[in-house]
Amino acid sequence: MSTPLRTATYVKVKDLAPGTHGHNLVARVLSVEIISEKVQGDGTTSRIAEVLIGDETGTVIVSAWNEQIDLFIVGRNVVVRNADVVVRRGFVRLRISKWGKLASHPDGIKSTPKAPGKVHTENNMSAIEYELVAVEDTE
Repeated sequence: MSTPLRTATYVKVKDLAPGTHGHNLVARVLSVEIISEKVQGDGTTSRIAEVLIGDETGTVIVSAWNEQIDLFIVGRNVVVRNADVVVRRGFVRLRISKWGKLASHPDGIKSTPKAPGKVHTENNMSAIEYELVAVEDTE
């Protein structure tokens, strides 16, 4: 007998915290900026983009690579599954893990929440600077 699948849980942008992983969220694409485009030795092109997405609680930058970039179209709602919150140069970025998935919304899955109505652009989680602090053991 097989184990029934768990229903995915979804978070809001404001709930993302550095160093956490496995996040699912529904958000709107606000901007796409290609930050690197290089031709590899085999002739293929490698691209990296910073994509600003948001929901009714805030916005965050997604680091997108190659084919992922093509799915981020400004104004489109997307479903991000299994994303990690990483800190790059002191600022939060959302990274879709190798087990993650990106899809257009609606994606045909009943448990996927509604797309955000209005995006709260004043709360940019990627604009908050984080600093790594060493904590000494007091024992």
